[in-house]
Amino acid sequence: MNKTTPFKIILRYGLDPYNGLEENLKQLETFIQESTINEVMFLLMPEERSSGHPTEELSKPWIDAIRQAQVMFARYGVETSINPWTTTYHCSRGRHLHDGQNFRLMVGETGADNGMTACPLCENWQQYLCDYFTYLAREIDPVALWVEDDWRLHNHGGEMGYGGCFCDHCLDRFAKMVGEESVTREQVVAAVTAPGEPHPWREKWLELAWAALSEPAQKLTDALKAARPDMRIGLMSSIPDVQSIEKRDWNGLMDIFTEDDENVLIRPHMPPYTEEPPITTVPSYSRQTIAELDRDADIYPELENSPRCGPYSGSHNYSIWEMTNAILYGSRGITINHFDNMGMNTYYDRGFGKALGEQRNMFDALLGLKLDDRKARGVKVLFSPDIAEHKWTGAGASGGGAKMYTGEDLSKFQTGGGSLNDLQANSTEWSKVFYILGISHSFTRDIKGKDGDIFAVSDQTLRSYSDEEIKTLLSQNIILDLPSVEVLVQRGFGDLIGVTNVSRIKLDDSAYSLEEVEESFFGKLAGGVAPRMCAQRCADPIGVFEPAGNAEVLSTIKGAEFEIKFPGAQLFTNELGGTVFSTCYPLGTAQFYMAYFNRVRQEFWTQLLFKMSGQGQTIACGHPFHVHAHDIKDGISVACTNVIYDTSKNVVIKLPAAEIDGKSFQTLEKATWVDVQPQVEIEDDIATLTFDIQVPTLKSAFIVIR
Repeated sequence: MNKTTPFKIILRYGLDPYNGLEENLKQLETFIQESTINEVMFLLMPEERSSGHPTEELSKPWIDAIRQAQVMFARYGVETSINPWTTTYHCSRGRHLHDGQNFRLMVGETGADNGMTACPLCENWQQYLCDYFTYLAREIDPVALWVEDDWRLHNHGGEMGYGGCFCDHCLDRFAKMVGEESVTREQVVAAVTAPGEPHPWREKWLELAWAALSEPAQKLTDALKAARPDMRIGLMSSIPDVQSIEKRDWNGLMDIFTEDDENVLIRPHMPPYTEEPPITTVPSYSRQTIAELDRDADIYPELENSPRCGPYSGSHNYSIWEMTNAILYGSRGITINHFDNMGMNTYYDRGFGKALGEQRNMFDALLGLKLDDRKARGVKVLFSPDIAEHKWTGAGASGGGAKMYTGEDLSKFQTGGGSLNDLQANSTEWSKVFYILGISHSFTRDIKGKDGDIFAVSDQTLRSYSDEEIKTLLSQNIILDLPSVEVLVQRGFGDLIGVTNVSRIKLDDSAYSLEEVEESFFGKLAGGVAPRMCAQRCADPIGVFEPAGNAEVLSTIKGAEFEIKFPGAQLFTNELGGTVFSTCYPLGTAQFYMAYFNRVRQEFWTQLLFKMSGQGQTIACGHPFHVHAHDIKDGISVACTNVIYDTSKNVVIKLPAAEIDGKSFQTLEKATWVDVQPQVEIEDDIATLTFDIQVPTLKSAFIVIR
């Protein structure tokens, strides 16, 4: 492989000057030696050490400590960046504004403020932020300044519900936008979240939300570039579907922060913050964020270990697996939050540095593949950055939405009806499904694919598109969940998806029990066993659609005594030449992530995708793997990660036979690419490759086909 820039490991670190600074610097130097990190991103007064919006006076001891560290960094070629921990301020946690900080506070949809978070259109706060960030840039001279992910309107504490801003200034500005003398918070919330087709005020409110983030971004950039023209500005972000509610124009915002000749500098959100079962731990939000961007990007996802308790909240193997994942969707490095913010240096986990250092050669070898997620193989998960503008809300939905992010019961507040949380879509659900089933996939905003591409769409994404755009999509191959079917039938496209009518029915009213796959599609199992899967725990309610006469029913929902209820899944070829798959399930509800997945389901999806179009499909079979497959120069890269607690005895993947014709195979062993010959079986133009590779839990098989 060609030599490339090494994988960039950035340690996000709070160097507390008040808790054994000399020992802290000593242990940090040891960590640098052991871990081979490339950069330290200094936090100033973060988390537990934050007493509120920081001041220059409070920052001076922290800056002095950073300068001491920079002297040491020079011996190792380690760079310095900074991440002032707050912009608007995350949430108050009992803190208060310091003397002289005359900020107008952000007011939530509930009418409450948290005593700390500033309205981003407050001129006093804007001037404070420009002055303070410029001060830090001049005093520390970092290679980059990272804008914290509290550059947002949502998630500023439960008392504020979704978030803001509904202060008098913002309401007055909004009133002018809609031609009213005045408006109340209750009026705005009720209109923006009104059930059914979006109220005209929603579009205007989202315009104001975008202005609230873009206007101060421009002022801040102008100030920073005047002070330090060569310093890069990076952005930390959250969940794209949530940030659609603030009408975030990702490319517009990054164009503000980024010079014309630079790559975008971004740290996508990469949960979980504390270890969870690997099979359901997927980097969908990170990949969706990357797919939002038009320009090339230097991508450094967050490896968060929260609340930073060392191996008690994030083990070495789990952390290294997440770092490896980041490379597999095109990241050039990682941002690591692993150590506490209270000045305990590396005491919580002295072994982490060596654990990282031992993986350096593997990280660099994988980076040499130059993976680009725009070239990921398999199904294309479609999303719209503007979904919040178009999503329909329904009565009774606000409570769940509000609790999703705040954990608060908002019944004690008067919001005027709903919550802006109701505008959040669930665009990533198919990605979660495909990860668990070992199906390579990507995210896309483009509704026109190459011949043979298969799109997958969930929730209300399709409401973002015009009738002509819908026809473009339906002229291709597309996978629909239940809400997508409902949207299309409601809009008059039932004849193009093979569904004449659709409704929902509750489990208590129907007693649906299981899903049985049709033999005509699935084939026969030994001994005449019927292929069945759980239905009753996958969703409640479930979808009931009436198929058109020429739709091919692939599975049937049945009762406990096998009485036929309604179709479970169907395939339909329409007059536009498109192939449409529809399922009766809404994704991610009830006990979906417990009940939906099994061997029959995995084999069902493998057969379905190759039936719809084998183009670019790359699927792991047998053992549960997460799969990342990409087209690379002269070939294909495939990574299969073992996400269960049993060691895989081999690696089996399926892909189009034509794509391996005349190709050779290599695997990565001890950071070196070595030749290997899998067992190859070809049937119906599908190649099944079996590699004699044992893969332990959280380890990966890296395969190149050229």
